[in-house]
Amino acid sequence: MTKVQNFSLHTHNNAFGIFDGHTSPQEMVKRAEELGWTHMGISNHMVWHPNMPSQHKMLFRDINQAIDIYKRNIDLIRELDSQSKIKIYAGFEVDFFPSKQWRDGFEKICKSLDYDYLIGATHFIRNDDESMLCNIYYMNQLPSETSSTQMQNYMKNYWLTNIEAAKSGYFDFIAHLDYCSIFNLCTTPEWDDYKWQLIETLSEKHQPYEINTSGYRRINRPHPAPWMIKELCKRNVPVVISDDAHEPSHLGYAFQEAENLLSELNYSNRWDIKKDAELHVPQPYKHAWNL
Repeated sequence: MTKVQNFSLHTHNNAFGIFDGHTSPQEMVKRAEELGWTHMGISNHMVWHPNMPSQHKMLFRDINQAIDIYKRNIDLIRELDSQSKIKIYAGFEVDFFPSKQWRDGFEKICKSLDYDYLIGATHFIRNDDESMLCNIYYMNQLPSETSSTQMQNYMKNYWLTNIEAAKSGYFDFIAHLDYCSIFNLCTTPEWDDYKWQLIETLSEKHQPYEINTSGYRRINRPHPAPWMIKELCKRNVPVVISDDAHEPSHLGYAFQEAENLLSELNYSNRWDIKKDAELHVPQPYKHAWNL
């Protein structure tokens, strides 16, 4: 039987009653210890934007309020690490936006925090100037008069955001590359060109990404789709398995299935936060944005 990865760096909890995990961080760590893992990362969401809609309490418009919560989150993780039998890392799953306004705010947030790693993610659709943002999970809240042309543009921007996140240099790895497929979005061939652009960007930047096993629960396959994983393997892009756990029972979910897929592809370039003596410090991607 294939050796199974014994850690996860993409996990969530319900700290402070703000984040979207289903149980306490203590319960998550306890389960990781029971599984005999060597280490674990807690990566609650970092979602800030001045135009952020009020769709969930973990989505922030006020940058100072966001920084305060993120500092408290890290302090809690450090305390758990001091008490745990295994190493607990402090990370964030960050929703990336390409505008200079967001990047400037994000860099301000990062300078205020003592985190260990960052995961890049795209959960939002948006218009071109980011004045309209909507978490895909809450798309039923879009105005009824939203046209099909607008939706096409929003989804195009979803993929462009993913591509720019991979270019940015901010992130240790990129999460669930085709997250939108959970909602049966962008599953037709007309969207393949954007997926190929994302594959080539990850390859060019040698940007690690995850196989997110939560897809096995939702759509009976991982994120990204196996054909994308196969192409990324050909390009030797580093990969890590993630469970995107929101409760203890999710920890390590379908890791064996992911390992079997990687074994079939002879995929050997595996990423782990412990590979480097010093943790990766992302370097901001500099670009002349017009947004």
